[in-house]
Amino acid sequence: MRQFIAIPLPEEVKQDIENIIDPFRGIKGIKPVKTENLHLTLVFIGDKGSDTQIDSIREVSFRPFDLSTTSVEVFPVRRPRLIWIEINKTDELSDLHRKLAGIYDVGEELKAHITIARIKWLSPENKKLLKELTGQMNPYITSFRVSHFNLYNSELNPDGPVYRVVESFSAVPGS
Repeated sequence: MRQFIAIPLPEEVKQDIENIIDPFRGIKGIKPVKTENLHLTLVFIGDKGSDTQIDSIREVSFRPFDLSTTSVEVFPVRRPRLIWIEINKTDELSDLHRKLAGIYDVGEELKAHITIARIKWLSPENKKLLKELTGQMNPYITSFRVSHFNLYNSELNPDGPVYRVVESFSAVPGS
């Protein structure tokens, strides 16, 4: 079973993002992320999690903070595989990522984003359409408060991944 740590999105943000996802539905080769699966990944753990590490996560302290989005982007640009919403990286977000990545010995820098669709392949016409659509959507700005993060189990199924919250970790009161 694969695991990851992520910030869940408030329902109103998920619904707003659903409107961003809609134009991509029906484009061959693009598979939108299900609304209930939208999140901001902090650390991908894979199958190397342990109870000891969960105890360490419980020790991570952070205060609530605000995040905002900037734009809808394709990644990588040359041969797109993802459509995502870019997040303004704040000191608070970077600090939380650093603390959690240290528990799992993950050295990757945080690429703060919310994946909204995966791209298997695109015809030249649909590549052009994708560029036009993302251009029309930008800038895309919304904000939300981060008051907790979750440890998730991820099960891969033919219909897409199913995410289950293992445990939720709240910010310390304040600010």
